[in-house]
Amino acid sequence: MVVVAVIGIITVLGTPVFISFMQAQKLQGAAQQVVTLMNQARQLAITRNTSYQVEVDVSGNQLRFVRTSDNAAWVGPGTDSNGYRQLENQAKLSNATANPTFNSLGTASAATITVQNAQGSGSMDVVVSTSGRIRIQ
Repeated sequence: MVVVAVIGIITVLGTPVFISFMQAQKLQGAAQQVVTLMNQARQLAITRNTSYQVEVDVSGNQLRFVRTSDNAAWVGPGTDSNGYRQLENQAKLSNATANPTFNSLGTASAATITVQNAQGSGSMDVVVSTSGRIRIQ
């Protein structure tokens, strides 16, 4: 009985910590997904030798890559027919200071995209610098 009671107490005390850890990991995963998508847009601009803008639609919780020369959306694996992608883990795009544009040299216009967890209790910023570097803050 004592062993069962100790296990029960440890479970009750550990559950909130575990839930908090899981929410943080989901948020980190969503921010990493945005970094991966930004890098994909950068690579697309470099390999196709043209500029691509990442259009962030905060209200629709989606983003897409648009070629700046003719405003054509890139449609490929993981996109819908309009080129939009959704974030995983029910994460939300809560703010974007600008739509970053990557040119054929890999440099970009500066932007910050805020990713928020599904509960709205935590957020992380994905920062695109003018050098084309993308990082999570």
